[in-house]
Amino acid sequence: MQNGPSTERTTAGGRPARVYVSRMPHLIRFLGLHMGIGVAIGVIIASVMIMSDLAGLKGLLIETREPFVAILLLYAFNALTFGSVAMGVAVMTMPYDGLCDMRDPNDDKDAGPLR
Repeated sequence: MQNGPSTERTTAGGRPARVYVSRMPHLIRFLGLHMGIGVAIGVIIASVMIMSDLAGLKGLLIETREPFVAILLLYAFNALTFGSVAMGVAVMTMPYDGLCDMRDPNDDKDAGPLR
C-alpha cells in the first residue's frame, strides 16, 4: 500500500530504499500546520488558566462533582478558538501577487477554471 509515488534510492548497504512523497495538497498542509500551532497555544493557555487559578477556576474545578467534563470543555473550546484564529491569521496575512492560485503546479490532471 503506497501513499504516493516513490523514488528509488540506495542505502549505505547498497539496498534500495523507497521514499514516499506526500500527495497532500499544499493548502491543506498550510492550514493544518497553522491549526496545530493554534491548538497548541490554546492548550497551553487553558493549562495556564487552571494552574494560575484565574478567577477561582481551579477551586471551581476541584469542588465540582464531574471536573472532567468541565476540563474537557475548557480545553476543547480553547483549542477550537485558538486553532481557528491561527488559521484565519495565516490566510489573511498570505502575500497577494495578483491571482492567488494555491493549487499544486505539478498536478497535470487539475484543469480548474483558473488555468
